[in-house]
This record gives sequence, C-alpha cells and structure tokens, in this order.
Amino acid sequence: MTDQSGTGRATMPAGHNPVLERRTVENANRNLLKYLKPGLSVLDVGCGTGAITRSIAEKIGPTGSVLGIDPNQNLIELAKQQAGDTPGLDFQQADVYAFDTPERFDLVTCARTLQWLAEPELALRNMKRFVKPGGHLAILDFNHEKISWTPEPPGAMKLFYDAFLNWRQDAGFDNAIADNLKTLMHFVGFDAVQVEEQFEITRRNDPDFSIASRLWAEVAELRGPQLVQDGYITENQRLEAIRNYDNWIATVGQSMTVYLLAVESQQPL
Repeated sequence: MTDQSGTGRATMPAGHNPVLERRTVENANRNLLKYLKPGLSVLDVGCGTGAITRSIAEKIGPTGSVLGIDPNQNLIELAKQQAGDTPGLDFQQADVYAFDTPERFDLVTCARTLQWLAEPELALRNMKRFVKPGGHLAILDFNHEKISWTPEPPGAMKLFYDAFLNWRQDAGFDNAIADNLKTLMHFVGFDAVQVEEQFEITRRNDPDFSIASRLWAEVAELRGPQLVQDGYITENQRLEAIRNYDNWIATVGQSMTVYLLAVESQQPL
C-alpha cells in the first residue's frame, strides 16, 4: 500500500462535490441555530466550499461577521466565488493547527472536520484560543463505526466501507471521533460540555431518500480513487460498490442512520 500522510488523505479531491454543496445550517448543522443571531462574530473551521458558512452569514446579517477557513486552496477559491458580495463574509486558506488571528469570536464552529485530523486535540486547543469569554465552541462530527442500514447494504459496498475505515485509520484518523470529543474537550480546558445527538436519518418514504442515502456511493465516487491508488481496493471493486449500492437504494433499501454528535461548550468568562 502506498505510504501517504494523513494530510494527503484528508485533501478533498478537486471538482464538483455534491455532498458539500447541498449543505446548509438547517439540513447539516442545525445545532448552530440556537446560537445564530444578528451581529454575531463566527469562525467556521474547515469550511470547504463555504455552503454552510454562507448560510451562517445569512442568519447573522450584515451587522455580523463570519470567517471561513480551510487548508484547501481550491475549495477556498470556490467559496469566495460563490459568496459574491455577501456583507461580513470572508474566506481564508489556513491550516487549523497554524491559524492565528488577534480576533476573538462569539462562536467557533467546526463541522465534520476533526474526523480528518490526526491530532484533533491540538486543533481543539488552537480553536479554543479564538473563542471570546462567554462565547461557544461547537463541534459536529461522526462515529463512522456506528452507521446502520436497513436492510444491510450489498457486500460490495460493505467491502468498500470497511476499506474506507481502514484507509482512514492507517492515516491516523479516529473513526469514532464523535464519541471521543467530550473527553478531548475536557482535556483542552472546557468544564461543562454538552453532547447532543444529531443523527442523520433517511427513510424510504422521505422525499430525499435517494439523494441522502446515496452518500456512500458519492464517497466511493469522490474518495474511492484515493483508496484504489493506495491499494485498499481495486477499481473494479469500487465500481461494483457504486452499482450495487445504487441498486440497493432503488429496490430494497429502507433506511440509513449516520451517527453524528454535536459536542459544545462555553468559554469561561
């Protein structure tokens, strides 16, 4: 298998990414709704294409400010293009470990990003620095080991999914990061840490079932070539996983539950 650093594996492939582009606060980061109000200052860590960041900016209005950071220059350029002239919204290429600014924020949010970091505790320590006294740090992330389907998906997709988890684990990423976040938040100095289930559940009778449940076919399309390159699966296995999983969605698939937790705390005054 190819020797590749965790940084390399975390890099989002270039090109159209439907998973990122259809996200909003309401459908993908609803834990933030209780915080967002006009005039708030927000730092969005790991903003990707900026879809959720733009949604945040709409809710805090022109009197607020939101800065989205991401290490991927291609995603930042796309985020800037799509932001247009939205007031108070800015994007910057930055690494969460090295990012620095004199500004302190009412809310620092980081969604689905720590899962791609080999040193999440260091990232949390740096993010904590940017939260104003009385402000909040809100983390949203997965435990990939606790996904469930009804009925079980085809063997080809299960093979791909297991390979995906092994590929991530070998890069130093925590597949169960969601369930470890509360402990990590305590380690970096937060006392009262709240945990809320934010499971993403899609059922056959939902109008978006065919789109939402196709998440893992999209992962096989977007990330799968990296697994093939690194020797975790073959190209034929990747393509078979997509075909068989799409057939599962079209025929027998009833539900998919993605295990997602919001883990949040307030900076002491």
